[in-house]
Amino acid sequence: MKPADQFRLLELSERYADEKLSAAEISALEAELRDNAEARAFFAQALHQRAELCFDDSWHMQAVAEAQPTAKPVWWRHAITAAAAACITFGIFWLQSSRDGTVATLIRSQQCQWAGSSLPTVEGARLQPGVLDLIEGLAVLRFDSGAELVLEAPATVEVLDAMNCKLRRGTLVAEVPPQAKGFSIDTKDAKVIDWGTKFGLSADDDGKYMVRVLEGLVEVEDKNVAGSKKLEKGQGMDRGWSKSQLNPSTGDGTEPSRWQPTSVIDAGDGWQAITTAFGRGKDSYIQSSAKPTPDFGKHPFIRVKRSDGKPELNRKSYLAFDLSKFAGRQIEDAELVLTLDPSELGFASFVPDSTFAVYGVIDENEDTWEENGLSWQRAPAHDPAQPDQHLPASAKVKLLGKFEIAQGINRGTRKLRGKDLAEFLAGDTNQIATLILCRETDETADSGLVHAFASKENDTRSAPMLRVKVN
Repeated sequence: MKPADQFRLLELSERYADEKLSAAEISALEAELRDNAEARAFFAQALHQRAELCFDDSWHMQAVAEAQPTAKPVWWRHAITAAAAACITFGIFWLQSSRDGTVATLIRSQQCQWAGSSLPTVEGARLQPGVLDLIEGLAVLRFDSGAELVLEAPATVEVLDAMNCKLRRGTLVAEVPPQAKGFSIDTKDAKVIDWGTKFGLSADDDGKYMVRVLEGLVEVEDKNVAGSKKLEKGQGMDRGWSKSQLNPSTGDGTEPSRWQPTSVIDAGDGWQAITTAFGRGKDSYIQSSAKPTPDFGKHPFIRVKRSDGKPELNRKSYLAFDLSKFAGRQIEDAELVLTLDPSELGFASFVPDSTFAVYGVIDENEDTWEENGLSWQRAPAHDPAQPDQHLPASAKVKLLGKFEIAQGINRGTRKLRGKDLAEFLAGDTNQIATLILCRETDETADSGLVHAFASKENDTRSAPMLRVKVN
């Protein structure tokens, strides 16, 4: 039985004994106990322990009354009963943990892939202290204290006990109920203590970290600074995390460099492929900001985001493919291939399954844009004043198709193929085609994930690719 169900049954047993349950609650409880043997046994144990406590207390009270007839009513009787019930509650969990050493449960595993974990990774598994290494998807841990963590890949967390864990690297969202106040999460350079709230935490093994409070109150102890700082709803603390993600390097040396083809590739069966690294190809992105962004074309990925709550964080990406090698030939079919890249910027928990749209720029005079010259004020088929800032100017583009990315997925490829894409490319007259990539799905809370795709500057993942079939 899950800890949350045990807490619920304990509360119901107390209210049942005090005759405080409604008729509907009694009916629902009877149905649950009739159908669930484990719940029946637990409920009976709770009532039995209460009965023993009440019996002992009543006997003691009678003895006191006989010895001291004029004594005042003993107010502490209810306090003892409440304290005893609390002891029962925590005692049950202590006994459960002491029997097998487990302190938490992996209650949900969504699109998960694991690597290097010392703990079981099957949904529903009970967890002893140890390490979980998540490389794909979302996983939810519920500690026996009641605290819940949503791990967002890539993330490595060390389970310590029912009230403590360590985030070695990556991102998580924590929700801590009142009974788990004081639950703490360590990082290399900080300790976050939760006082009954919901917050997001990102950290890396180099000490950088970021905290954002969604509800309630947390206390942050920076191990390099004396004292602590309390953060309330809407507040945050960023110690180099965002800066490191916004100004990425082009590789961390852990993976071999990937060759980005600068020529046309014969893919067989009449198909040929080019990337944005071929000829006059290019890729970059823009962000809703008044500041110039002269270096986005140098980044190892292109970024996409929709944020209606904070429109200054909207981003959309631009791709251009050099079609000169297909001049004079008829394009019959086409496919766009994009490679996902973990951006580690924002929280995946705040972005549901997302729909992305690809548009083709109609006006060929706008194909002359420069990778490092794009900005929110100056970009093809873009109107910085339009209400839907995450989308291009509708009169200047043609919708070529859409694709989906499930929540928590940050690796693999996404493909777009169809008649609209082929016809757009076939109608090109200046031998270069500009595409715009947008996310239609909004985030559900501030600081939602920024999706990222590998650019031609990426050392480890494939650049945007266009496959065409010509006759």
